[in-house]
Amino acid sequence: MSKETQPEVILSEPVSTALPQFLQEEGQSKDLIPLYKRRSFVRIWYASAAAVLLVMGLVLFHHDQEERKLELAFEKEQQQYQVYKSPFGERMNITLPDHSKVILNANSILKVPRGYHKDSRKVVLLGAAYFDILPNAELPFNLESSDMKVTVLGTSFYMRAYPNESGQQVELLNGKLKVQKAYKSTLDNQPEILLPGDMVMLNRSVDLMEKETFDVQQREAWVKGQLKFKDASFSVVVTALEDWYGVPIEIQGDQKSAVKFSGTYENESLDRVLHMFSLATKCNFKIAEEKVILRFK
Repeated sequence: MSKETQPEVILSEPVSTALPQFLQEEGQSKDLIPLYKRRSFVRIWYASAAAVLLVMGLVLFHHDQEERKLELAFEKEQQQYQVYKSPFGERMNITLPDHSKVILNANSILKVPRGYHKDSRKVVLLGAAYFDILPNAELPFNLESSDMKVTVLGTSFYMRAYPNESGQQVELLNGKLKVQKAYKSTLDNQPEILLPGDMVMLNRSVDLMEKETFDVQQREAWVKGQLKFKDASFSVVVTALEDWYGVPIEIQGDQKSAVKFSGTYENESLDRVLHMFSLATKCNFKIAEEKVILRFK
């Protein structure tokens, strides 16, 4: 029997896993893919940067618009009013166009219309002030705060109306005046007529206006710049300092070391009075931007 011839097996060449020849040229096989990735990253980066710049642009545009609105409002107010603003912890003496006198308490604002004494005598108060108004039967003097309206012909009085305080008050030293709410009340819209020694206190949060009396001599001392204490309790001194310098006082710690306080000051700075007071009561004080802090150990 003849030996069966085995078929010839032809093995093909191994399949190459290498990149094509044109990709194997020097520098091509190792740089092409990273270059693609870099291009994608660059496109993404530019898109992100553009989005960020767009958002920043919108924010800056909005900020500029708000600043411009404030500038326009300020310019408009400056055209309508002569605005007086007293420094923190200091009072300001003002003479109005009709020669009436005003002592503007610390941290307060008085707005006087440019046409004051031509057609009317109306001013706006944000804070506290003493007014010595010359008589003028044809042009009554009108004072407005956020919550109260005062009308006088010629008199001297004190008004406290800080926007951050819930209560406002008017004290009459001489003459006669009418005070009423500056808003429509659901309880009582009747005005009060004050005589020397009378005062009105208004608390808008409870819509209550009450007529009382006050210490005329103490207010007259305030007008003269005289701050006097004689065996005054801690709370009395704190209240007087808040009233005198137009600044809220925050108490921290236990007040057991606080004793009665005596002293006389005339047109003294807030820092000077607090220094003496802190020595007597054994506490530390700090004058912050908008308040005073008394700290007991």
